Amino acid sequence: MSITHVKSFEERFRVWAPHFSRYRAYLKARHKTLKPQKIYCRVEKFWSWLKSEEILPSELEPVHFLRYYRALRGGELCLETERYSKSSLVIFLNHALTWTSYLVKTGVLLSDPFEGLVSGIGYPRNIYTSSLTKSEVQEILQAPDLTVAWGLRNQAILEIIYGSGLRRGEVISLTLDSLDLGERLLNLRDTKNGWDRCVPMTRSAAESLGRYLMEGRPLLQGPQTGNNLWLTYHRGVLTKDSLTSIAHQLGERTGIKFTLHGLRHACATHLLEGGAKLRHIAELLGHENLETTSYYAKSKFEELRKVHQKTHPRG
Repeated sequence: MSITHVKSFEERFRVWAPHFSRYRAYLKARHKTLKPQKIYCRVEKFWSWLKSEEILPSELEPVHFLRYYRALRGGELCLETERYSKSSLVIFLNHALTWTSYLVKTGVLLSDPFEGLVSGIGYPRNIYTSSLTKSEVQEILQAPDLTVAWGLRNQAILEIIYGSGLRRGEVISLTLDSLDLGERLLNLRDTKNGWDRCVPMTRSAAESLGRYLMEGRPLLQGPQTGNNLWLTYHRGVLTKDSLTSIAHQLGERTGIKFTLHGLRHACATHLLEGGAKLRHIAELLGHENLETTSYYAKSKFEELRKVHQKTHPRG
């Protein structure tokens, strides 16, 4: 009986060394100054990180880019300084992106695992911005006082922004007609980009919203509130500025400085970490125009719903 030799990671990683060496030669041929050596050293840091994490270039996914960024930002890969500046982080990351793009152009990789990360279309266009961790988000979501009506309202708002990645203007424009709690859907109209879209809610967001509708909103209703969803202590309608104030107050209470856009950004980040594709995240956040004129086609939306439920931490 023959015994099949299973190659170790070291052996499999070593196969990629010639491609790395060829990139170094390519840089030397392209640049006649000291610049190639600087670029090579920066790419070498990414190469060394891949080896330490036991990740083959052929196994790269968008989440690895995020992990590399966090390793750089946290100082784990710093040798010449204690912490990298924001501009240095951008340089290191851009060289990693350029290297994977080179592997695609030379036919080593069939597709770029980091495609779209620097295109400015969809997430993560703010990849270099520090994102809230899951534990920080958890603390923020638990911060509102649920013994009062406006506390129930605040928790529902936070859950919806983090759960569905809504913009501040989108969440403030929600009405009773926007909701489908049974299907856990939010119907958004007249959004920033000018088209309507339908997005799924997490289970936690739907539960918080249901509590607010049953126990909170009836206590805040007034003669002029109509079908507006978010109401105030003074029987009025909540404004964008009020949302900003709520985030500031909860930031003071928890000691975690955050913005509502930061929660939206965390939604995208955590979906990416969970394995969601960039195109699904872009659709959820409204970063690209959809083929339909109002709501998603049923098949397209069902795919998005499944990905959302599977990858969102509070799905």
